[in-house]
Amino acid sequence: MDNSASNSARPSPRGLTSRILALVVASSLVTALAVSAIAVRGALSDFHRNLERTQSRALVAALEPLLGRFASGQRELEQLATGFPKTRRIPDSALARSPHFGGLAFLADGGHVIHALGSAVDLSPETMASLAADAPTLVGSAEGPIIAVPGGRSDSRSGTLIGVFRAAPIRGLLRAARPDEITALSLIDSHGATIAGPQPATDRIGQIAESALPEDDPSSVRRDQNALAKPVIGSAVPLGMFGCRLLIETPRAAAYGPIQRLVKQIVAVDLVLILLFGGLAYRMTRTAMRPIQILSDDAQRIAAGQFDLKLSEPEGNDEVALLARSFDDMVCRMRNERAEIRAANQKLRDHNTQLEQANEVLSQLSITDGLTKLHNHRYFQDSLIREIKRVRRVGEPLGMLLIDLDDFKKLNDRRGHAAGDELLAGVARILHQVVRETDLLARYGGEEFVVMCVNTDRDGTYQLGEKIRLAIAESSFIVDDSMRPTGVTVSVGVAAFNGDRKEFFHAADRALYEAKAQGKNCVVSADGKASF
Repeated sequence: MDNSASNSARPSPRGLTSRILALVVASSLVTALAVSAIAVRGALSDFHRNLERTQSRALVAALEPLLGRFASGQRELEQLATGFPKTRRIPDSALARSPHFGGLAFLADGGHVIHALGSAVDLSPETMASLAADAPTLVGSAEGPIIAVPGGRSDSRSGTLIGVFRAAPIRGLLRAARPDEITALSLIDSHGATIAGPQPATDRIGQIAESALPEDDPSSVRRDQNALAKPVIGSAVPLGMFGCRLLIETPRAAAYGPIQRLVKQIVAVDLVLILLFGGLAYRMTRTAMRPIQILSDDAQRIAAGQFDLKLSEPEGNDEVALLARSFDDMVCRMRNERAEIRAANQKLRDHNTQLEQANEVLSQLSITDGLTKLHNHRYFQDSLIREIKRVRRVGEPLGMLLIDLDDFKKLNDRRGHAAGDELLAGVARILHQVVRETDLLARYGGEEFVVMCVNTDRDGTYQLGEKIRLAIAESSFIVDDSMRPTGVTVSVGVAAFNGDRKEFFHAADRALYEAKAQGKNCVVSADGKASF
């Protein structure tokens, strides 16, 4: 009989270990999946019930105060319309006394505004005509919800009186009723257009009608189960007037976030358990099969001609025990060497990280003013060169403000340099709050600051300079231990880029000197425009 054929027919020790390990892993996987499926199903059911209760309570909580506010506003407008003068002009005192409206207007039958007070009515001519024809009604606008009622002293219609609700209280009611930050409450009309609250997406309009709550059952929330077609979970309940509905929506991805996190945690636990049991099974099998496996491997190496191979044995006095101990020593040495290599590599990585952090700090210090924490003169000049190249390429406007504290030397002489430093830091904080994110603010030197106004023409730059001047003039600072508030003013020079970088800065500098000459605490443009 051929010995090679008989050897190949015998089960390999490694094959036995693999089969035992596969059986243990499969058993652990099936058990983990079954338990996880039960847990996820129960958690999902509880989540749906909690979401239904939460959305129902939010709708009920928002419905009554919102309905009360609109009804009260309608009564106020109807009372005003009943006493409407024949001149068809709204009394100026009507808006001042109104607890609900930020604007009032009277429309002719065609929808044209005859007289208006307060907030502007920014609606299309078609909507205005609809308001004049269909009053009373409620529509949305940029300023807030608009309510319309017939105007005039007699039964004959002489026009339409409309009121623009203040948007802040209504938004406050909707926000207060929200159960969480990810859920949105909004008021919509019968066509799905938003009256108050976030604007619903186009693909949600159909779901609004499908998910509307029955009027006799405002406690049950119907949710859409089609996650691909409908990205939100929500419902709508009739407001009870004007054919409007109160809509609540929770983004599906955000709503199911806790469930997704739970699933991930369960999967992670399952993987850990499978790896744990697999590792234990592997260790036990390997321990049981180790002597035979070692002996088999060594026999194959000797059959291949490796006669210098030193055999060892596991625990005991036989040859297998000596061979096993030898292999254990070799693996232990390799493991220790790898650990030393990993420790050395980690040490190098830590050193590199420290160097990168130090370089980043040095880079920031090189472009930052230490006192005010603003960009310094060097950074501003480099940024100005880059911005001018970009402006010349794209043709956008560019403005500059040179800002100088008035009588700063006198304050230094009178209160000390420490007080002057405190004042500079305080002014820098105000400048940082006032300028726009797109602007570049820097300390140019001493008590001078500079602002580069990106994509801003002369008038826009001038307006920003006036805003800065007023903000600083209206502020007070505590600069020493006396705790006495100290005020300061600034003079501001304005210039617009005209193609020459040097002339750009010189124009702003001349305007600043002109502002000083005109009495300080003013803004002067390079073209002579000034403000006090």
